[in-house]
Amino acid sequence: MTEALSRSPLARFIALVEQRLGLHYEPEQWGELAPLLFERSASRGMEGYLSLLNSTASEAEWRALAERLTVGETYFLRHPAQLEVLVSKVLPSFAQPGAPIRVLCAGCSTGEEPYSIALLCREQGKVDPAQLRVLGIDVNPRAIAHARNARYSPWSLRSVPQALRERWFQRSSEGFFLRPALRDQVLFEERNLLEDAPAFWAPASFHVILCRNVMLYFPAEVTRKIIARMSQALVPGGYLFLGPSETLRGISEDFELLRSADAFYYRRKAPAPAAAAVPVSAPVPAAVKASVRQPPPMQEGLDALLPLLDAERYAEAWARLDALPQAALPQGQLLRAVLHLNAGRFAEAEHAGQQLLSMRDTEASAHFLLGVCLEHSGDDAGARNRYAAAARADPTFALSHLRAGTLARRAGNVAEARVALRMALSLLPQEKPLRLTLFGGGFGRHGLMQVGLRELQACTEVP
Repeated sequence: MTEALSRSPLARFIALVEQRLGLHYEPEQWGELAPLLFERSASRGMEGYLSLLNSTASEAEWRALAERLTVGETYFLRHPAQLEVLVSKVLPSFAQPGAPIRVLCAGCSTGEEPYSIALLCREQGKVDPAQLRVLGIDVNPRAIAHARNARYSPWSLRSVPQALRERWFQRSSEGFFLRPALRDQVLFEERNLLEDAPAFWAPASFHVILCRNVMLYFPAEVTRKIIARMSQALVPGGYLFLGPSETLRGISEDFELLRSADAFYYRRKAPAPAAAAVPVSAPVPAAVKASVRQPPPMQEGLDALLPLLDAERYAEAWARLDALPQAALPQGQLLRAVLHLNAGRFAEAEHAGQQLLSMRDTEASAHFLLGVCLEHSGDDAGARNRYAAAARADPTFALSHLRAGTLARRAGNVAEARVALRMALSLLPQEKPLRLTLFGGGFGRHGLMQVGLRELQACTEVP
């Protein structure tokens, strides 16, 4: 980007949108926002309009921009495997006589998700409806008004079985209205996830938070901030549900990844005992190394560290790696780079990845690792180039095709995304276990197959 472009009114407008709404746009997407800027600034002039957005009198204008820029297409019973485990397993685990169960749906759009939760809870009968408190929040005021009105088109109900339609919706010439008993069980609130609100995000405010398919559009630093707030707001052992293709790897270590059938979700970890809290970024004292239980002789070596990575026991893996003579070998350096990555130390991970590029045995993995670093910094275009380089270095590297296809779909390159995702799905059954452990983002082979299938399905839904 040239210096002149970086100071242009459009660049300043986009910077304000990122700062206020948290929406991230790559330079190649800027042209899509230019007509909106010209339209909204017509009456005041460009400089006057940008000054308005920076002033205390800009609230109404930001509400209007939120309506135009956030388009949350959703529908009832979306991602049913997650909803099933939420309603049948997670929510009943918090049931106590007379105690409320509080659920937050962040980025709820027009309300289909929170209403789906209330509907399924009534259908299954495992949670007393009187105890369930469901709150939906969204930055888009028009979406919130739609949710409160609770009127939906047949397209929004496309996954709802006929029996449930008849039981919970009333049909009219204007569409399907949710019946009052269900509609009144859910509350909605206009709220920006980026704004500080200590009272709203107070500790132990919610038992479950759903934030599905929202983080895909935020840069990594914004995602980390939002997830940290959500972690604080959950009760100990509370649950977080993200979209099927979203992961907390490199974003937060506050959660453990769980799986039930085809559903993946996160549970907030219990606070670690003080004696076990050894930061990965600091040198590990000899006394701590000595206290780490040593593996049996047959498990000595780098392979013994892989179960620790699977269990996200990074501090223990770091301590063992330092004690191994193989730590200086390329595979040992790769493990060190991955530990940096999982601890959110992206500068150190990138430095290690650059050093590994020159080594034939680790070239493909190094490119992939550098791609992850770029993706977390918000440089999706650079990340795609790295994933492509990883695939050239080793065409059988399924995960590089998967990430490249995912990013291509986000960028709107549907044909390219389909090719990469189909390649990933053909290669994943034979993907090396080591790569799944290092770069699977906490997902196993089956989970990654499900991610790939959902990404490919999203491509086929594009006109």
